[in-house]
Amino acid sequence: MSQGKYQGKRLSATDVTRLYAAGERDFRGAVLRGCNFRGADLSGADFSGADIRSARFVEATLRGVNFSHARAGLQRRWMIGQLVLVVILAALAGFLQGFAGALIGVLLTEGTSEELIAGLAGLLVFGVTFWAIARQGFTLRALGSVAFAVAVAVAFAVAVAGAVAFAVAVAGAGAVAFAVAFAFAVAFAGAFAFAVAFAFAVAFAVAVAFAVAFAVAVAVAVAVAVAVASLLLGVYLNRRIHRYDPRFENLRIIGLAFAALGGTSFSGADLTETTVAQATLKSTNFADFHQRSTILTHVRWHQAQQLDRARLGTANLQDLRVRQLLTTLNGIDQNLSNADLRGANLAGAKLHRANLTGANLSGATLQNAELQGAILTEANCVGTDFTAAQITGACLEAWNYDDTTILQAIDCQYVFLKAQPNALGWRERLPHNPDKCFAPGDFEKYFREVLDEVRLLIRGGVDPQAFKTAFQALMENHAIVPGDVRSISRRDGDVLIDVAIPDGAAKPEVARTFDSAYETALPAATAQALLEAERRSKQDIIQLANRSIDSISSVLSNLTIHNTAMNHSQNPNVSTGDGSFYAGGDVNLSGSTINLGEISGQVSNQINQIPATATAEQPSLKDILTQLQAAVETDSELSDDEKAEALQAVGRLAAAGTAPQPDDKTKGLVKRATATLKGMAETLTDASKLATACKTLLPKLASLFALV
Repeated sequence: MSQGKYQGKRLSATDVTRLYAAGERDFRGAVLRGCNFRGADLSGADFSGADIRSARFVEATLRGVNFSHARAGLQRRWMIGQLVLVVILAALAGFLQGFAGALIGVLLTEGTSEELIAGLAGLLVFGVTFWAIARQGFTLRALGSVAFAVAVAVAFAVAVAGAVAFAVAVAGAGAVAFAVAFAFAVAFAGAFAFAVAFAFAVAFAVAVAFAVAFAVAVAVAVAVAVAVASLLLGVYLNRRIHRYDPRFENLRIIGLAFAALGGTSFSGADLTETTVAQATLKSTNFADFHQRSTILTHVRWHQAQQLDRARLGTANLQDLRVRQLLTTLNGIDQNLSNADLRGANLAGAKLHRANLTGANLSGATLQNAELQGAILTEANCVGTDFTAAQITGACLEAWNYDDTTILQAIDCQYVFLKAQPNALGWRERLPHNPDKCFAPGDFEKYFREVLDEVRLLIRGGVDPQAFKTAFQALMENHAIVPGDVRSISRRDGDVLIDVAIPDGAAKPEVARTFDSAYETALPAATAQALLEAERRSKQDIIQLANRSIDSISSVLSNLTIHNTAMNHSQNPNVSTGDGSFYAGGDVNLSGSTINLGEISGQVSNQINQIPATATAEQPSLKDILTQLQAAVETDSELSDDEKAEALQAVGRLAAAGTAPQPDDKTKGLVKRATATLKGMAETLTDASKLATACKTLLPKLASLFALV
């Protein structure tokens, strides 16, 4: 790390803010111990390698600040103060151990029968308290167990013996356990390991002193036993805290809050896109300030030191899995299911085969991340940046993404849409053909296409006339044409229609336009029939839905393009009066049955309108489309419906060929038409005529329209 102009120089908060206001941003290596930057705006400053121990950045704006290699935490005077307090706590715990143990020993051996009962009750409370904390942790459940034991012991002792000394014994027992727990938690957070030995030494000394005073040898033994038990409890607690046992999380938080007193504080600060890579963060406070949250979006934590000794408040860093992932960027084969990774900076992270099921990655950055084989089932990826991420083999079942999700330069050969294979052993691989892989850009195109469409739901079947009226409303209000219909499917008697929408179109408005027009145009008789159908048996509903699907399939199968997209934009929609209508002179939407001869004739007319090729070297678009048309018409593997759909695609290509100069709309039309033909060809055998023709002719079409 290079040195800055203020390397090793002591600067005050006033100096820094004054220099910052004058345009200075380089404060590398500066000594800023104890400086108070409360509420200051230091965005973009470079404090790498700086000494910021005990500095206060409370409610400061620190967007994009560089704190890499900085040294945060406590100044020496604060460390000494904490040390003194730990010693006092350890001494108190030791005193209580010695006093309570010696007192119980005296009551058990030298007292009256009432005092003997008091001693036994105190010993019982000791045992229950130590057991409850060790077994149940420092939780409300453990406190409840201790309270119950104390209540029972008090009731028994008072009822039987009325022992006055019992209150002292019981109070000492409970106080010892909780004093030991607190002292060891503080010792863990401050790394004051000697406090353990100190507490034991004090306990032993006090026990001996009381035993000598009472001249009772048994008291020494009981006191030493209590001290040893307390020591073992403390060591056990320290070990559990170090292993992040959730039962002792409250103790860890208490200890960290104590250790952060006087340390570097970022409470309530805005640390968006700040880096603390390789910084030392022990005794640093990131907890919220009053009701203002500390903003930790896109903070770079890579190789941050002693982050587990910082006070993290309610941040997602409380999760050990998240903390380790952000500091190591290594999540290979890790279980990160349901992890809260909102706004996390995981650029370049290694997440091979990581289980991110249900993880919240909203707003996170995963640029250049390695996600090969990762499971993103039901993961929230809204606003996530996947630029240049490697996603080959990842499972994207039901993942949640939208147009704010950044999918650019993705490195992906294939993905799966199912986490578990079905009865046939398939996991819904994309591309579906196992012999094919995504070409560069295919992944983005596939998943962006889903974002560029709106799904229309028609319940209980389709009224063809109402559908045509509603679709015409879409064409008039949102520039949608029948060729934008991507799929039609049945779902439990209902119909789902996926329609591509132009750039800038609002999905809610498109759906509202369609629904409103459809409901308005739905004849009263049809509406009544649908209501009656809902009362029929399940089989009747299925039959009605099938008939409705047949109607709409027939409607959409006869969509034919007559003119160019330019003519569409210039001519208004007109009714033909025979049950069909034209959209700007481009499309004939008819409810009649399929007539392949008529469709073929229309396609031939469109092909004949294509201008002659300018040079002999340039392949003839007319010849290419004629060959495609012939392949479609003579392919025995295609049904009539499929032939009609393929001929429509050829017709759209012919319409595009009549355009004087290909523009974005024309190219979009060509892309959709070629995608239709390519998709159909992939479902056919290699020997089919359409598959053979597409293999040789579609690349030529792409070249003609400058798509490659």
